[in-house]
Amino acid sequence: MASKEAEHTRTLAARVGARLRKRRTETGRTLAEVARAADVSVSYLSAVEHGANVPSLPVLARIVHALGVPIAEVLRGEDEMRLRRSRLEPDTVGARVVSHPDLQLDVAFLVAEAGEGGACPLALEQSDVFVYLRSGCLEVTVDGETWELRSGDALDAAAPAAVSWRALERCVSVWAAGVPRRGL
Repeated sequence: MASKEAEHTRTLAARVGARLRKRRTETGRTLAEVARAADVSVSYLSAVEHGANVPSLPVLARIVHALGVPIAEVLRGEDEMRLRRSRLEPDTVGARVVSHPDLQLDVAFLVAEAGEGGACPLALEQSDVFVYLRSGCLEVTVDGETWELRSGDALDAAAPAAVSWRALERCVSVWAAGVPRRGL
């Protein structure tokens, strides 16, 4: 897992650096000009542009300010999906994961008939879990403690070990699980 995270950091550094370099060259500015305006050394800015260093958020903010570019433009991918729409179909029974694979949040729609039940429709993996009940009545058990949710209710749990559910009547719900917590 550490090598996967290291690879992601390297590719992120390369993408961010390339975007910064592209913006700098488009504006016809030199490394020295931008480095001076961002209060960083020329060698550091060069290393950032070449993907060898990942700047801290405050340093990145100074660099993008010096370049006159929004930070979001530098951090987002050109060919990555920026928006994904899903529709909750209340007439389709079952659980359906609807989140984008690159999103650091898993989202699922769960439509269940009275009497149905099961485990959390998303992998827990030391993640925080959130459930919103759009309609109906749903019993949610988190680490042995049971909660009854009615239309409009929401429940969240910090890194639960076990989550299960049971529909007390036909229900439509939205579930979300965050990225796994580190160091637990």
